[in-house]
Parts: sequence; C-alpha cells; structure tokens
Amino acid sequence: MNQSPDGRPARGFFVNVSSLVSARLFLALSQVLVLPIVARHLTVDEFALMAMAMSVVVFCSVLSDAGLGRSLIRTPSYDHEEWVSVFWLLVAVGVGLAVAILAIGPLWAAFFEQPDLVPILAALAIVPLCQAVSAAPNAEIERRENYTGIAKVQTITTVVSLGLAVGLAILGAGVWALVAQQVSLAVVRLAGIISLSNFRPNLVFKPHLVRGHLLFARNALTVSAISAMRTQSAVIAIGKLNGEAPLGLFSMSARFSRLPQFGLVGPVSTVVYVRMAKAQDNPARLVEIYLSAMKLMATLLFPALAMTAVAGTAVFTVMLSAEWAQVAPIFALSISGLTFEAIAVVLLACIFRATNRTDLQVKLSMQSAALYIILVVTAAALSGVLAVATAISIWGLLIVPRGWLLARQVVPISVPDCLRTLFVPVLLSFVMVCCHATLRSFLSPGHVAEIGIAGCILTVGLGLMVLIQRKDLRKAIAVFRPG
Repeated sequence: MNQSPDGRPARGFFVNVSSLVSARLFLALSQVLVLPIVARHLTVDEFALMAMAMSVVVFCSVLSDAGLGRSLIRTPSYDHEEWVSVFWLLVAVGVGLAVAILAIGPLWAAFFEQPDLVPILAALAIVPLCQAVSAAPNAEIERRENYTGIAKVQTITTVVSLGLAVGLAILGAGVWALVAQQVSLAVVRLAGIISLSNFRPNLVFKPHLVRGHLLFARNALTVSAISAMRTQSAVIAIGKLNGEAPLGLFSMSARFSRLPQFGLVGPVSTVVYVRMAKAQDNPARLVEIYLSAMKLMATLLFPALAMTAVAGTAVFTVMLSAEWAQVAPIFALSISGLTFEAIAVVLLACIFRATNRTDLQVKLSMQSAALYIILVVTAAALSGVLAVATAISIWGLLIVPRGWLLARQVVPISVPDCLRTLFVPVLLSFVMVCCHATLRSFLSPGHVAEIGIAGCILTVGLGLMVLIQRKDLRKAIAVFRPG
C-alpha cells in the first residue's frame, strides 16, 4: 500500500487529481459563469487597467515562495527547525515584494499614463505577502498528499472571491471589483491553508539549514521570474503600443485561454511531480509518466478548445455580450500554441524538478522567454493584437520540440514518441473544426444554434477519440493507479 510521509495510507493518483481538478474546475466554471455578469458591469478599459496592475503583481507573486516550497517537498525527512527557518526566509521575501509593489506603483502609473494604477497596486501589494506566508504550510499539506483538503480550501476561496467580485461589480465599484477578487483570493486562501496545515512556526532561524535549498530555489526562482516576464511582456507591449481597448480584449482572451492550464494541467502537474519525485532514479519510468499524462491531457483539452475557438464569435457574444465579440479571433489565433505549451512544457518541468536538473529548466525558460518577447513585441509594434495572438501560437509550436530535446539530456525521451502521443487528439480536433466550419457555412445558424452544433460535434468527436485510443488510454490510466 502507498504510504504518505506521515505514515498514513496515501490516496491514489486519481483521487488526488480528482480532488484538485474538481476544485480548479469549480473555480474555472465559476469564472465562466461570473464573467458574463462582471463583463456587463465593467468596461473594456477597466479590464485593461487591471491587466496593467496585475503585470506587476503576477511577477511578484511567482517570486513569493522563492522556489523553496517545492524544495521542502523533496526533503527525505521532516526537520521542524529546517522548515521554520525556510518559513521565516519566505516571510522576509513576502514583505520585500509588498514593499517593492508600493515603490513601483508611481513609476508604473507614469509608464502607462494611468494615475489610477497607484492605489490599485497599493491594495494588491498584500497578495504576494500572503502567498509567501502560505508556502511552507502548503508544502507540508502536499507532503502529506492531503489534496482533498487543499481542494476544499480552494473551493471556499473561490466562492468568497467571486461572490465579492460580482457583488461589487453590480454595485458599480468598477475595477475595484476585480481588485477585491484578487485580494480576497490571497487572504482567504492563506487562512484556509494555515488552518489545514500541521506546520506551526516558532522563533527559530538557522541559516545553515536553509542553504541546502538555495540552489534548487535559485533555479526555480529564475524559471518563475523568466516565465512571469515572458507572459507579462504581451500585456506591457499591447498596453503601451496598441492602447487600452486592445489590451482589454487581450486580457479577456487570456482569462479564458488560461483556464485549461489552471483548471486541469496545473493540478495534474502538481500530483505528477510528486509521482516523479518518487521515481527520480528511474528515467524510463519518468518518461512513461510524462507521456501518459500528456496523452490524457491532450485527449481532454485539444477537442474542447478547438471547438471553442471555431465557434468563438458565437460563444463570446452569447456569454459576454456583443461588445466582447472581438475576443474570439484573439482566442482562436493564440490557443493552439498555448495549449501545446501547457500540455507539453508544464508537464516537462516536472521531470526537470524531479531529477534536480532545474538548470535545464532555466535554460528552456530563458530561450522560451527570448523567443516569445521578440515575436510578441515585434507583432505589437508592426501590426496589433491579432498579430500578437498569432505570434503566441508560433512561439508555442516552436518551443515544445526544444523542450523535448533538452529533456533528452536526463531521460530517454523520444521526439517521435511525443508526437505520436499528440497525433490522434490533434488530427481529430482539426477534423472537428472543419466539420463545424462546413456546417456553419451551409446552415448559417444563429449564435445559440452554432454553439449547439459545436457541442454536438465535440461530443461525437470525444467519443470517437476515446474509441480510437482506447488501448493507449487504458495504458496511460494504468500508469497512475496505486501500485
């Protein structure tokens, strides 16, 4: 029987994943249901203003645990003084990041010529602090594999934050409804994690106990910082070069395109990493876990996102209102590259961390960021937001094979095997898109009818995909069953 680190029976992979995915999907679906309400009470420019502010907060947030939370999970045994020392270091990091946001506020407002950014950033400064304080307690919960508890905390946090956002939007609070959502997400989650965790710090700090985590943390921190710079470069470029309206549309598209990674790939990668950490001395097993996870994710994500993209105008018009219909082409042009990257590279990072080859993850992140920034900034400068969306897809399709080649330095991964894993989901998704486009041209349906047609094609396509891949899917599922 699998055992958790504290000696209790560990839950199976699919129980852990289902717990996290259920909570994340609840949040994702809640956002999908809530966005139509919020979008009808906020302007495109207000969404753009929030995107400008979050470009700073997101960068600071990814630095908030300094990579030390992941490092604590890898420790073979629990040493309370070691964990407490790391905790106090993280608290110091969180305080430093909060102060940095307060200092950057006036400069960021001047850069975008938006004075309203100063108070917004001041309110959001608490977000990375809360995340830093929660990192060690959260690591202790994950170490016990209590993902069901984490899922409950996420669900409660979702209800509170989205309820606050909707209520304030209806009352006319404008952009502050979005600010309140982010602040409540951080504060309520921190309270839940602390109550759930068995970790309790005392007044101890021993620097020599922290040093062992710093190399791992240095590379993890570098990767996080580079990733944040990469993702926010599009926001900065569009906001500065193309204006508020294009940025508001782009930020709305990003809210939807992030849902698959946030709602499914993210929680799956959390549990996959724990599995890989336990198999870190077995390279062949790591490849097997990676390919199996990628197969499952591709089968679920590619067809659903393909149909959302091809029926995008109808989807965004019905869901958000006609004002947001222009989100559809941005989403359609960017989603293919983002999906490839989410499935292949996010899961690939688990291999690098599990084998303690975060140096390769840093290398991939630097190359990925350089390519992304060059493509996106050039597109924004020469054309506009649609060109930026196209550039993002080109970037995703180029960086995934590069990640596979780097991974070959530590595991016996084969690029043809990776492509074969994705072939059927990609091919059938393309066929589904063609079917929908053909029916739409002949029938000229209304928006609601077009969404219904897309849903029917998706249902049939998923069934066909499962039937064709049934043997491969059984093998992939078997990899994650408790042994």
